Amino acid sequence: MIQQPVPTVGDTVTIVRWIVAPAGAVIEARPPTDSTVATLVAPPVMTRQGDSVRIAYPLAVWAAGHNDLVLPGAIVVALNGRVDTLPDNHVVLSVASVLPVAKATAAIAPKPARPWLPRAYRSELPFATLLPVAVLVMVGLQWWWRRRGPAPAPRASATAPAGLTEARVTAWLAAGESRLALDHIDWQVRNRDEFADWCARAAAVRFSPGGEPVVTALVYEGWSRLAAVRLARSDTAGEATPPVTSSEPRRGEARA
Repeated sequence: MIQQPVPTVGDTVTIVRWIVAPAGAVIEARPPTDSTVATLVAPPVMTRQGDSVRIAYPLAVWAAGHNDLVLPGAIVVALNGRVDTLPDNHVVLSVASVLPVAKATAAIAPKPARPWLPRAYRSELPFATLLPVAVLVMVGLQWWWRRRGPAPAPRASATAPAGLTEARVTAWLAAGESRLALDHIDWQVRNRDEFADWCARAAAVRFSPGGEPVVTALVYEGWSRLAAVRLARSDTAGEATPPVTSSEPRRGEARA
C-alpha cells in the first residue's frame, strides 16, 4: 500500500493496490463501503505491468484520526469465464483535523455565515455604447429603403382571355364549342349590372347536359348585347365600331 503524507479532512488522497491477474482478464475495482470515512472522487485507475495490475483509488477523506478503511476485493474475470473475488483489504488512514487543537470539539462554535456577495455595479455604459450603433443602423436602413425606389407595379393578370371578337365566337360555334364561347362572354360581362339576367340564365345551363341549343342561343344573345355596348362606347369615344352578330340562330339550331 502507498499512501501520501498525512492529509487533513476534505483532502484527496490516492491509495494504490497491486493484484495478480492473468493476461486478458477483466478486472472490476469496487469502491469503499464506508462513505463516512472516505469516498471515491473518480473511477479507479488500473494499469497493467506484466502479470500484475496496479489499481489507484482517488479518495476524499472525511473522518479525522486513525481510521480503518475497507477496500472491497476486486473481481477478476478470466478468459475462460472463471470469476474470482479477491479478499477485502484494510487500510489505516491517518487524517488530521482542521479544527483548533486547544479547544474541545463540542466547544467550538461554527463561524457565522458569510454575507451575500454584492450585486454587480449597474452602469449605463452599455446602453450609451449600443444606442449610437442602433441609430446608425436605422439610418442606414432608411437610406437604403429610400434609395431602392418605389416597389414595381404588379403585372397584369394573365387569366384574362384575349380580345373577344366575332370571328372567334363564330369559330367556336362552328367547332361545337358553344360552352367555351359562353364562358368567354360571361367573363366579359359578369361584373355589369345590365347583364345580370343573362349571367343568371347562363349559369343555369352552363353545366346542364343536352342543352346545346339553349347555350348556342345564349351565346348569340350575349354577344349581340356585348357588341351593342361596345358600339355605344365607341360612338362616344369616336372609335371604330365592332361588328354585331345577329341574334338569330343559324341553320339547324333551335331558338331558346
